[in-house]
Amino acid sequence: MSLEFSRTVTFGQYINVNSVVHRLDARIKMLSVACVMFCTFMTRGFVSILPILAIAVLIQVTSKIPVGYTLRGYRLLLRTMLFIIPFQILFYRAPAGVQVDPYWQWWVLSISPQGISAGLYTLTRVILLYHTINMLMFTTTMIDLSDGAEILFEPLKKLRVPVNELVMTMTVALKFVPLLITELERLIRAQTARGVRFDTGGVIERTKKIVPVLIPLFVNALNRAEVLIVAMNARCYHGGEGRTKLRTMHIASTDVFALSIILLFAVSAAYIGRTFGV
Repeated sequence: MSLEFSRTVTFGQYINVNSVVHRLDARIKMLSVACVMFCTFMTRGFVSILPILAIAVLIQVTSKIPVGYTLRGYRLLLRTMLFIIPFQILFYRAPAGVQVDPYWQWWVLSISPQGISAGLYTLTRVILLYHTINMLMFTTTMIDLSDGAEILFEPLKKLRVPVNELVMTMTVALKFVPLLITELERLIRAQTARGVRFDTGGVIERTKKIVPVLIPLFVNALNRAEVLIVAMNARCYHGGEGRTKLRTMHIASTDVFALSIILLFAVSAAYIGRTFGV
């Protein structure tokens, strides 16, 4: 069992390489991600998803993030999807009026060209969604993310929604991801040093081995949360009312140009999917 979780779980990490994407306004990047995700759900086939794929490639190239580092974070996602996709293929049901010629069929299970195509299409959409969110995390600091989200959701304050508290909770949760991964590695190494093998045995036996790791992991997470609460109380934190920002965000012409390009590709993908259904 690999212990290098910090090398394979890259979600929530920021990589400062000072690229064009890094210098964009956080609000523009968040709006672009929301637009791409929405239009990805509006696609209907491999043809309509091509513009979204072009956006992903464009962001990857202009962000200067190493491709190997980006692909490293896909391992856990692909393992999960390779477990789910076969079920979609086996239980695929064609829409009314569509003729299906299955390669193999038994009871409610079948393997057909349409089912395989639907499974691969779903896998492609999930990878693109994950890639879009990952690139946002790679190219934007937590401070910019929290400030940008708070500004975008500011109209909700009129509905008495605690925007600042919700954004702060999201930021703290994301910051805890690398800390918990590091803590998990330390606990597993300690158990391995005591002779525990996590890569042997059946499902029940492996579950029994992981329980002594999960319990101290959650206990340490609660202890960290308690320390954070004490620190915030010591600094007289009473919510976001009346707080000021050290830095002020400004939207430049490059931000508008970047958003226009993203909207052009994303809307074209949604239009092709809704109009032609391909």
